[in-house]
Amino acid sequence: MKFLFLSSFLFLLAPCNEPKQVTSTPTPPSRQENLKAMIIGYQKTVCFGTCPAFTMTINAETNKISYTGESNVEKLGNYTKNISDEELFTLSEAFDKANFFELKDEYNSEMTDIPSKYVSYSFGGKSKKIRDRYNAPAELKELESLLDKIADSEGWEKVKEQE
Repeated sequence: MKFLFLSSFLFLLAPCNEPKQVTSTPTPPSRQENLKAMIIGYQKTVCFGTCPAFTMTINAETNKISYTGESNVEKLGNYTKNISDEELFTLSEAFDKANFFELKDEYNSEMTDIPSKYVSYSFGGKSKKIRDRYNAPAELKELESLLDKIADSEGWEKVKEQE
């Protein structure tokens, strides 16, 4: 009788001992893996004086920066240069540190002779463009300074115009 009771008890416990299905939540891609989808744009517009005017685009997918100098800059015309993955990673961290997506879309002034700076950033499925004419926060000014350093850096190659 003890044997029958014990075997019935073990039979009831058997389903509890089945291996459980473990569903794993996919790990979100790392910042490094998402980096190739990042695009940064930076533009400075003309003013009534000698303000530098240019447009620069940083494309992480191609590891290339394109630059078009319009006026009052050393590099007039179209230029390009390479950018390393490490530099791209540093830029993405700087945009995160500045809480770029939380900043206002525009910092403006009623004064007419102030050039505009446009900073755009696409990363992780989000995109935002900010217009800075006056009184932007320090976080945005730091990003602009970082982008100015890239624009003023060495190693640019003039793009040959197609005839």
